[in-house]
Formats: sequence, C-alpha cells, structure tokens
Amino acid sequence: MRTEGADSSFTIELRESLHLTEHGMRVDKLRITNSFLTTDLGRHVYYKDGSGGITSFALPEQAYTGAQLALAMQTASSRTTTYDPNTNAITQAVVTGEEWLSDAALKAFSSGFPSGASNAAPLSLGTVLGDSTTVGGNHVWTFVKMSPYDYLFLRSRRLTVASSQDPNGRHDVIACIPLTKGIGAVETANSPDGVYLRLPTDLVLRNIDFSLTDYRGNIVDLRGRPLTFEICFD
Repeated sequence: MRTEGADSSFTIELRESLHLTEHGMRVDKLRITNSFLTTDLGRHVYYKDGSGGITSFALPEQAYTGAQLALAMQTASSRTTTYDPNTNAITQAVVTGEEWLSDAALKAFSSGFPSGASNAAPLSLGTVLGDSTTVGGNHVWTFVKMSPYDYLFLRSRRLTVASSQDPNGRHDVIACIPLTKGIGAVETANSPDGVYLRLPTDLVLRNIDFSLTDYRGNIVDLRGRPLTFEICFD
C-alpha cells in the first residue's frame, strides 16, 4: 500500500518485511498515460534586445503540433514563422541585432530573465526546438519535437541494481520507458525478456520508494494520471 507521496513519486509499505539474500528483480507491465505538454520544461523564447541585453516571450502552456508551435512563436515574437511537416523544421525570420538565443548563449547574461528563470535554468523551449542554424535571413530549427521527453526512468533508492539503465551512471534506475505514442496515449514498458537485475545481497525490504523522472533525475508531472507496474523477484 502507498504510505506517502504523489502519482510519480511515492513510498509503499509492505505488509511484512521481505528478506532477499541473493536475488534478481524485473519490472513488468509498466504503464503510464502520456500527459506531458510541449512546454513542461519551459515555455520562454529568448532574443537579443538590440541594446546588449535580452528579451523573452512566453508561449501558452499546452501540447503543440508543429504548425501550432510555429504560429504561437510568430504570435508572441511578431516574426514570420513557418513549419515544414516534411522535415519537421521551424523557420523564423531573423531581426538583425535581435537574434534568437540558445540556452548556451544565455549563460553569458545575468539579468533580463522572467520570473523563476535564470541563465542557469532559463525555462526555455530549447529542448523542444533542438539544433538550429541560420540560413540567409532566416533561423531554422532543423528538427523540432513536440514532446519534452524521449525516455522516462523508474527509480528506487531502496532497489539499487548493479546494471542500471541510468544514462548518468547512477544505480537507482530499475526500468526505462520510451515515449513513442504522443500525448493522451498509453505508454508501456517491461524489463527485457528473461532479464533480472541483480539486487544487493542480504536486502531487507519493508518501505520501498519509487519515482518517475527524466534523464536528469527530475520528477515528472503525470497530472493526476496513474503510474502502474509489477515488480517480480527471482
């Protein structure tokens, strides 16, 4: 039973202690509803202001299609912006002296950020917009993705494993779930067939924590939708 927490970060308490000596573990029937907005990691678009500083525009929080995102950027910035469904690219007219600023470029500025943002955490659309280049009088984001996440990770500090799927080398990831179907769809994952992750020896379990995070370890917002899974010990 769950003893504390929220939909994507919680602790369960077993009815009685479970003593594992030399065991493996796998995760099956991992299931979530993709509830993530395009703007979940940030909704600001930044530009030079022509006077040595920066200016920014905030887009409405929502899940966008490519065409909708281009229109929202155009409406906010008053710069002609188009989306190409064949290449998944967004093209925007450049204003000389007021060029777009990437997250890396924003590190050179110490002021001018909207409330809650900073040069270290600009809360921008940079992750969604991706790589870009300037072609003639236009700025082109060459492949825009509408989801802020490609993969999510189920973690537990109590169930540390030897062969974790964590991209940063931590040992608390017990399952990885790719997001492939888009907002509103049910996303599922299982441990690979026949694979059990090796647990520490002589492990006693009563309270077990779980959290669903991005690759940085930040807990994601499921917006009240359930996270379900099955743990199997061998």
